[in-house]
Amino acid sequence: MLTTIQRYVLWEILKVFLLCLGITVLLMTVGGGVNEGLKKGLPPGVILNMLPYFIPEMLRYTIPGCMLFAVCTLFGRMSATNEITAVKSAGINPMELMWPVLALAYFFSFFTFWMYDACASWSRPNMHRVVAESLDDTVYGMLRAKRSFKMSGFDVSVKTVRDRVMVSPRFTIAATDTQPSIFVEVAEAELRTDPETGVLQLICRDGSVEYGGEQSIDFPDEQVIYLDHLNSIEMDENSASPANLTLNAIPRQIERQQKIIEEGKQSLANAEAAGDEETIGHARRHVSHHQNRLYRLQAERQRRLANGFGVFCFVCMGMPVAIWRRSSDNVSTFFTCFLPILLLYYPLLVVGEQTARDGTFGSAPVWIANIVLLAVGALLVWRVNRN
Repeated sequence: MLTTIQRYVLWEILKVFLLCLGITVLLMTVGGGVNEGLKKGLPPGVILNMLPYFIPEMLRYTIPGCMLFAVCTLFGRMSATNEITAVKSAGINPMELMWPVLALAYFFSFFTFWMYDACASWSRPNMHRVVAESLDDTVYGMLRAKRSFKMSGFDVSVKTVRDRVMVSPRFTIAATDTQPSIFVEVAEAELRTDPETGVLQLICRDGSVEYGGEQSIDFPDEQVIYLDHLNSIEMDENSASPANLTLNAIPRQIERQQKIIEEGKQSLANAEAAGDEETIGHARRHVSHHQNRLYRLQAERQRRLANGFGVFCFVCMGMPVAIWRRSSDNVSTFFTCFLPILLLYYPLLVVGEQTARDGTFGSAPVWIANIVLLAVGALLVWRVNRN
């Protein structure tokens, strides 16, 4: 009998969860993604090609809330129809109904944690690839909407766009292995993709170009600048945000940052010994910058794990509250649970993540919100079982 009830509980939870998740992800991906893409001026074809890669991004945000809604729906209904009372009358502890759901939430916690890696290794590189493959159309769409565009070391702002001609544009192109940084200011320019090589070309007319901040050339006629590095989808791990790195890349970056900091401290000590104030200031800023990145890298894995385990904490909170309210109105029960989460859990999460990134207490502060919510949930479960 107990096994049958447990299977029933799990099946009902999964049905509500998957239905809620499917609807929410569909609305956020199609509705939110398309709307945001159109606002930014992205071509419709680019938006449609990018939609599948939005799904992992949406899942890591929606799984905790959908799981909370599912447990509130089932346990609220079971309590309202006296099914929980009947289970207790049969000598079955309500915890016997809860632990299979907790095991399911535990699994989805790790799944949510894995979604962060899927976003870094699959979603974002593929979204970048889609944009790169139609970069000229994407740039024109963004310029018409916002008069500016920035991507992968390429920054452009314009006065206006007339057909495919940029009027009074200013370009900043970051340095690469084959060319120095470039600053271009011209009367008008066009972006074209070479049909044979697929390389993006910047055709400039009547302006000036500055190479590496040193050499400046004025030209009244047409000049062509090749932007082949923008067609690459490779991510530079050394400058990427920790949130955009895969779990495999983070240890390499931590080791690299530690070496840079050690070298920077040695350079700072040499500058202090020489009494060179300018070099001392530069060395301190260099060490501080890389130390801050090291703190963020060290906190990143724990941050993702803590965010993933928010699913487990939400379920611990939702089940006893739903049983206690004894209401089949799942929406009101959901908001009864979600309001304290909104007022308590998320502010603590933000504070904990910021403290961890500052390196004050290591990466432990990212777990503060989870610990508080888990403690409240455990207390409520104990009271439900006691009564």
